Amino acid sequence: MGLVMALCVIFLNHLPLTWVTIFELWAEIFWIVFIVSMFVPYNKWGDKFASLFHLKEGTVAFALVQGIIPSVVLNSFNTFICTAASIFYNPEIPQATRMNAYIHGSLTAWIPCFIVSYVASYVAVWLGKTVAQKFVKA
Repeated sequence: MGLVMALCVIFLNHLPLTWVTIFELWAEIFWIVFIVSMFVPYNKWGDKFASLFHLKEGTVAFALVQGIIPSVVLNSFNTFICTAASIFYNPEIPQATRMNAYIHGSLTAWIPCFIVSYVASYVAVWLGKTVAQKFVKA
């Protein structure tokens, strides 16, 4: 999921598609997700949100609704932190314009990154469960 998000950020911000750029963003997103996941119970929140609609756990509908909350939480942290790092540590952006660039960059990146993270998280969870079930059966 981090790789997909890194590629999304690269294309949204018109950054060079190089191994260094991909790796930096991928690593940054990985650490953000890792640290947030240790302290924020976003999956429980997603489960409660899906249960509000009386959806049966294990169904596609449940998974699609449940995934909204984790995607909102993780996407918000990723968007605001990655945008801040890209702008506030960029010497090419004049210091006087950095806050405006940050606000504009965060607001324009949030929705496209949310869509990408939502789809990527759904695929990642499905893939992870599929692989885990194969290893458990073995």
